[in-house]
Amino acid sequence: MQVDRRFQPWNWRARLRHLAGWRGLVLLFLAGAAAALAMAPYHVWPIWIVSLSALLWRLDGVRRGPKPLRGGFVSGFVFGMGYFLAGTYWVGFAFINRGPEFAALVPIALPLFAALLAAFWGMAGALYARFAQNTEWRVLTFAALFALTEWLRGHVFSGLPWNLPAYTWPAGGAVSQAASWLGVYGLSFLTLLMFAAPAVAATKNLAPRRLLPALSGFALLCILFFAGGLRLMGTTVPDVEGVRFRIAHSNITQAEKWGDGGADLARDRYMALTNRPGLEDVTHVLWPEGALPIYMLEDGQTLSRLGAALNDGPALIAGINRRARAGDEIVYHNALSAVRFEQGSLHVDALYDKVLLVPFGETIPLAWLISAIGFDEFARLQFTPGPRAIVADIPGVPPMMPLICYEAIFPHFWQSTSERPEWFFNLSNDAWFGDTSGPRQHLVQSRYRSIEAGIPLVRSASRGFSGVVDPLGRMPVMVSPDQEGAFDVTLPRALEPTPYALYGDLFFLFMILSVIAGLVLQKLRFIKKQKTSQL
Repeated sequence: MQVDRRFQPWNWRARLRHLAGWRGLVLLFLAGAAAALAMAPYHVWPIWIVSLSALLWRLDGVRRGPKPLRGGFVSGFVFGMGYFLAGTYWVGFAFINRGPEFAALVPIALPLFAALLAAFWGMAGALYARFAQNTEWRVLTFAALFALTEWLRGHVFSGLPWNLPAYTWPAGGAVSQAASWLGVYGLSFLTLLMFAAPAVAATKNLAPRRLLPALSGFALLCILFFAGGLRLMGTTVPDVEGVRFRIAHSNITQAEKWGDGGADLARDRYMALTNRPGLEDVTHVLWPEGALPIYMLEDGQTLSRLGAALNDGPALIAGINRRARAGDEIVYHNALSAVRFEQGSLHVDALYDKVLLVPFGETIPLAWLISAIGFDEFARLQFTPGPRAIVADIPGVPPMMPLICYEAIFPHFWQSTSERPEWFFNLSNDAWFGDTSGPRQHLVQSRYRSIEAGIPLVRSASRGFSGVVDPLGRMPVMVSPDQEGAFDVTLPRALEPTPYALYGDLFFLFMILSVIAGLVLQKLRFIKKQKTSQL
């Protein structure tokens, strides 16, 4: 009697591959949720091997079924739902911090947010189930398709490239240095490839050819560690002479800032930090995004106190709320301003309005629908985006590119200006998200911009992580969210443009297109062979 080997107890790979119904979907969801442990603050990168193996085996099962496209999409989507719900749960705190009346939106907004991101994983699953080849090197197709849809996730509908697989690797470490060549999308492709490769070797009879992808993945990982270590050891980063920043880091909460008397409280707190001893040795004072819950450039009391403290002294670079007239209406901007006071007169050296606004935070998609279900106040509070990214020329400091809040998570955003900056200023308000993994993930992603560009980054984040990031992604100065104080720091010098700064995603797209071209050629050879055998 012939036994169906799929259901023998030892054949766990086949059992997982053919597990159908709700049990299989629950397993995929849990595998996706577990993969979130690979992100900050945990960086448990081996979990990818387990999670991606479950996903690959499931996709290998459905691609042999009667409806591979539908099965592949559902499989990838369910895995993605687990991954993004577990990895972005902290988004719910932003609704809660807006007020208890908005907490009712959390059960709606979180699954919807995760579903939008998971749809890209579903797309990759459908494509793999339809086009993957029947060889052990199908893992190349798997990694290429999922990396390509991650690239699309970072660009389509303004994009949201949060928790890309590349961010598995702590910024500033050896493997993260590959981003200076390949960017985070290229490193995401290699990460998926290395961690999915062992899945094709998990069979009862270990044929040598089935071990090749796993051995190649291990060799690739060793190369990345070795090459990145050499870059870290062989690069010296001096400081820019004559520049000394004071980061005013407050741990004031959103409830305090926006409660009764919040404007006075925030102003007093930031002025006290600015006026700490040693101000005469500082060239620029840095405040975070939306430091004060007022229109600072219109507030006489604030400007008067700043003028008294900074007259003929350091300049202030701060995140502000700004309103302006556009035709017959008033528009509101989340902005950065650089101001100085000379002989009692205010000079505005730079003004930048944030371009990339946070969906459901600063701009409200489907505002009419949200108003219709009773949240008119939530739908009404919206900023207007600025026209473009800029490189600001501020006296006394090299050219700087502002990255307000989540503008720092977009690799293509800092490349959108024709002029190369010599430092990034990432100002943020992470107080919205409490003591969760959100601010930690934001920090890691911001640090990758320095690795990609070879440009240092200075960070000022309210109840987030502030400090200095050198052009290799390391943090010689890090201030944790619960600290409060005035931290005087120097500015590292930028490196020469990295290959990624020169060529962008060209290397990544070349790798992906090479895999796709190989897949097409294999399909054409298979078709030709079939036609020949029929003659």
